[in-house]
Amino acid sequence: MKNRKALALIAILALVAAACGGSDTADEVVEVEVETTEAPATTEAPATTAAPSADPLVLASLMPLSGDLASLGPGIALGAALAVEQINAAGGINGQPVVLIEGDSGCDGAVALTSLNDVIAQGAQGVMGAACSGTSLAILDTAIAAEVVMVSPSNTSPQFTKIDKKGFYARTAPSDLLQGDVLASLLVEDGVQTVSIISRADSYGRGLAEATAAAFEAAGGTVKTIVYHATDASEFTSEVTAVGKGGADAIVGILFPETGCGVLQPAFEQGLLDTPWYMTDGVKDAGLASLCGLGTALDGFKGTAPGSAAGEAKDAFEAAYAEVSADGSPTFIFAPQAYDAVMLMAISAAANGVTGPEIASGLVAASSGGEKCIGVACIALAADGVDVDYVGASGEIELNAVGDPTAATYDIWTTEGDTNPVLKSVDFGS
Repeated sequence: MKNRKALALIAILALVAAACGGSDTADEVVEVEVETTEAPATTEAPATTAAPSADPLVLASLMPLSGDLASLGPGIALGAALAVEQINAAGGINGQPVVLIEGDSGCDGAVALTSLNDVIAQGAQGVMGAACSGTSLAILDTAIAAEVVMVSPSNTSPQFTKIDKKGFYARTAPSDLLQGDVLASLLVEDGVQTVSIISRADSYGRGLAEATAAAFEAAGGTVKTIVYHATDASEFTSEVTAVGKGGADAIVGILFPETGCGVLQPAFEQGLLDTPWYMTDGVKDAGLASLCGLGTALDGFKGTAPGSAAGEAKDAFEAAYAEVSADGSPTFIFAPQAYDAVMLMAISAAANGVTGPEIASGLVAASSGGEKCIGVACIALAADGVDVDYVGASGEIELNAVGDPTAATYDIWTTEGDTNPVLKSVDFGS
């Protein structure tokens, strides 16, 4: 029954998806320059004056069906599909089923822009996505111009905090400024004194590399080398050779699955996997041992990733997710955050209306400050005019005025074959 139900959800919704730059104080930085343009942040959300409409809520999933994160897609997207299934089983929004449209973002701004324009043409007022930080940055202006809300489950680049999103963007995954602290603390706890870092040369990789390096050095460690690899590269031998110079105690890999294999395979050939590696959220649950053909070479390596806070909401999500996942797994990287992204948009729509500006106007309020509730119970309360405080599958969330979560949980995980069991979790309150 579990497999049949999972296949039905995936077939109906056609969903697949997933997650998601150097430090000047490193001894050596091998850098690929990435130009970004930042504008001041705003605390203003769009105002609504008209009465809420009785139209159906139309959402879209904009996740990678192709590209470097496609291997993580089904597990993440299933979190969003589960939210829609539960909402519709409880009566939908305005007494009508929520419509969920699927689009391919790749991990590519051009692919995502084509898909965004397509789902907007089909009436989408809210988008769960995109997955990659750089992809969301590439399409955000188009979404804002169309007054369509974007809530990403996996954008972790610190850049989103700084730019003006005009109230039409939020994320349910925390900024990598925090993950950098968590990773640095793990390195220090494990007795690592020197590290080298190899990272993607994009907004995700650069932001997390910088945050990790700064936090590690602040704790007394030394960053010997930071090497960035092009996101569209197909050969990584020179970058791997560069990161191996200097004999650091450990190597931090800020990678995505497919290009990550391009890094790890030459690292194996050069004997660098004899050095402990520390990974991040971009490769958790990707089954790297099989994907990269490395057998047990990665066993025992550790990593960090956004997780879920213990409690009733997490337990309820995991029980429901296990019923629909093909292998009975209770969760997957960023699946709780995908579930929460859909739920926050639906709660706001139930309270304020189903247009983009109406949904945007209530996202922050839905995440904090009212009567605590979980899952679809929040939607019924919001429809009745109750000010709710949604407790998500990933935790309290507590969005601030610029759409960032101010509460988060991080998992410390390890590698056992193709699995990444969690060793412990670290909670951060708002």
